Order: sequence, then structure tokens, then C-alpha cells
Amino acid sequence: MNYFNDLDDSKKGITIKHLLTMSSGLHYPGNEAMIPSRNWTEFVLEQPVEFEPGVQMKYSCGSSYILSAILQKATGMNTLEFARKNLFAPLGINDFHWYQDTQGIAIGGFGLRMKIEDMLKFGVLYSQNGEWNSKQLISADWIARSVSPSLTSITLYSYHWRVMKSIREEDAENKTFYAMGMGGGRGQYIFVNQKRGLVAVFTTIISDDSLLPLQWFNNYILKE
Repeated sequence: MNYFNDLDDSKKGITIKHLLTMSSGLHYPGNEAMIPSRNWTEFVLEQPVEFEPGVQMKYSCGSSYILSAILQKATGMNTLEFARKNLFAPLGINDFHWYQDTQGIAIGGFGLRMKIEDMLKFGVLYSQNGEWNSKQLISADWIARSVSPSLTSITLYSYHWRVMKSIREEDAENKTFYAMGMGGGRGQYIFVNQKRGLVAVFTTIISDDSLLPLQWFNNYILKE
């Protein structure tokens, strides 16, 4: 079965942008429900529609997973190998592991392990508008679009990046955007402020409050 071609009418309006902004409208019951399922693609796409695509952001690892599945189908390459060739190798990221599901699809929403210094490289790449060692790895236009929020939740959200709300950041050019991972009760963050040339990475093992790095960055780094 080709799940992408056989969607019912209520889901045919879902776009890649909706998946990037986690506004697909598809219900997502959580990783604990998806992981034991036989086919993760089928599981995500067969979920009921909760709201019209593009209306609101609702966090879903299922959206990230479907993006990985689409990338593999479109390129004919495993997402891990695509990332290794086009991103990780040029950045000098060699020591990493990316888990896959039983269908051989790299997990989009979680399961990527790498060193903290390699997380920092990714932040620096974004701070430099996609340029690394005088080579444009990601287009500057994509960088700008991917960190320009179009939906409001607890934080401003864009293409898998969150934009920090702060009284000190009244102009758009002085915004701080960040990536956040919270697997296993931990908090992993990449913070970027392009105007200041500021990049900071946090990894924690705090089980009771993985949002603390947000406070630390805002109180002790951003305000310095």
C-alpha cells in the first residue's frame, strides 16, 4: 500500500510545511503508542484529523517521522545517509547514531545521538546563515524561513525551531531561536542569536525540570 497516495480526503490538504510546523491537524497519541505499532507510517497517517491543517501548532513526533519517510521516498536514500552526505560529513560530524524503525526509516522525531560539540556545529551553521568553511550547505533563504514563526503556542514555533519571547528582543533581527530535545527526561538545547553571533548548547540529566536550561540561558547568557 502506498500510504501517501491513499490518504482520505480529510488528509490530502496536509503539506510538508504543515508537518514542519507541526500543524498537520492529525491526532498524535504519543510515542508510547507509535513505537509498538507494526508500521509507523501507517500508524501516523491513519490517525483521525483533530483540526484543519495550518490552524494551530500541536507537538507531534509523528509529524517529524513522516518528514523522514517523505525524504527517503523522494530521494531514494535513507535519511541518515542523506544527512551524512549533505550535512554531517561537511560539518565534520562522524560520531553519531540515528535509530531506525522496523521499516528502515530513520526516526524523525527522536533517536539521534551525537556529541555536544557536534550539536554546537549545527548551531554555528545556522548562525552563519547556512555557510560552513566558505561553502553554502543550507540556503540562507531556508534558514530565514525556518526560524520565522508563523504559529503561536506556548512559544513561537517555526520549522522545528522555537523562537524565544523576550522583552529585550523587540526587533526581529535580534531574536533568539532554539532547538529542543527532551528524550528520556533530559533537556538538550541549541540556542542561536545571529545578531550577537551567539551559539550555546545545553545537555542535562535533570529529570524533574528539563526546561531549566531555558531559564539559565535567558538569565545568565542572553542578558549578559
